[in-house]
Amino acid sequence: MNDSAPTGEPETGEPLPGERQTRLSGAWTAIVVGLVAMVVILVFILQNQQSVEVTFLVFKGHLPLAVALLFALILGAVIVVAFGAARILQLRMVAGRARRKGPSHPPKPE
Repeated sequence: MNDSAPTGEPETGEPLPGERQTRLSGAWTAIVVGLVAMVVILVFILQNQQSVEVTFLVFKGHLPLAVALLFALILGAVIVVAFGAARILQLRMVAGRARRKGPSHPPKPE
């Protein structure tokens, strides 16, 4: 069996023109994934229009089921992002202190 490229040229390991991953191709991929997710969410909301009673602490009201679940999803995402951002900030502060302090152990004598 021949292990060369379909054109008969030996494979060099370098991508051919148009095969390389670029920022623009990544952006288009993100846009397509985002649009598909929005369509799925829209279908979910349209299929779950029945009204439910929602109680949160002292607040009480009626919302469509899908909207109530969407609010819960957004609130959960905000909480996760807040805790993640706090942890990243904490790690950056520790790294900054360590950088200013210098090496933690003295160099070995020769």
